[in-house]
Amino acid sequence: MMWIVFVGLLVGLAATVFVVPALRDWFKKKKIEQLVMRSGENEPDHAAKAGTPTMGGAGFIAVVIIGYAILGFFMKAYDVTALVVLLAIFLYAVVGGFDDSIKIFNHRDEGFRFLPKLSVEILAAILGVVLLHMSGFEFSLAMPFGLPTLHNAFFYTIFVIIWLVGWSNATNLTDGLDGLATGLAIIAYGSYLIIAMQQANSGVMLLDALMIGALVGFFVFNHYPASIFMGDTGSLALGAGLAMNAIVLHKEWSILLIGVVFMIDTLSVIIQITSFRLTGKRIFLITPIHHSVEKGGLTGNVEKPWNEWQVDALFWSVGLLGSVLYFILF
Repeated sequence: MMWIVFVGLLVGLAATVFVVPALRDWFKKKKIEQLVMRSGENEPDHAAKAGTPTMGGAGFIAVVIIGYAILGFFMKAYDVTALVVLLAIFLYAVVGGFDDSIKIFNHRDEGFRFLPKLSVEILAAILGVVLLHMSGFEFSLAMPFGLPTLHNAFFYTIFVIIWLVGWSNATNLTDGLDGLATGLAIIAYGSYLIIAMQQANSGVMLLDALMIGALVGFFVFNHYPASIFMGDTGSLALGAGLAMNAIVLHKEWSILLIGVVFMIDTLSVIIQITSFRLTGKRIFLITPIHHSVEKGGLTGNVEKPWNEWQVDALFWSVGLLGSVLYFILF
């Protein structure tokens, strides 16, 4: 089965390296560019990023979808579990695309309003659940700490919705520095590729290999200083794909370690908002926490800010450590 992985990685990488620069130049011509509309005194100065083409996620997502459609046929690697993951990636890419479009063309710092966006994300998750049900997927959830496995379709449906909506937005929050989310996604999808190999799931193996190759290709243009950003189109899709990987491989809780940085960033936002509303005080310089580290390092000293490579390296290391711990412990 290693040849499936090798071909997926190679095709994903080669196609993305070809597609993304062409897409970047076209986006720049059409003024599909990053807006930097707010910069408070406690926030890192990202004004230089304004005008950088965004929505680059459309490029690597297209490579993965088309690549799987073609390679899956010739390599006989079509699998319903992989198709469910692919559906989640596609649907959340569409949601992210609308979100990006509203920001860009309406010149708004925020895209979808909260409730409409949440509603569409929930609907996308429900479509995924429907496909899972139609495939005969077992709706059971192995509980941690020795608790009995839950066999309840309604509970599992709610769980899937929370997982998809939650992790897609957590990944979106982490996409705030050049290359940060891309590097973390490579690590996370690599972890699920290993799990798929352990389960001999050729469909998910091919899909994850394509995604890793595509992300490595995208990283060539997305590392600091980035010449293109993935936008919500890419980040929402990546998070949904990771969550659905965990679900279809029946390793639902694995993402708590494999996606630990996405969780840390999200928790930092929740803690910051809660503290400010209850006490009027902020715990961190700025959230998500990767921006706090960028602004003042690990000590919070704003006189000694970190550059983006330093921040990326720290959080990539944490993400890699989380994945390694998962395989050691489980």
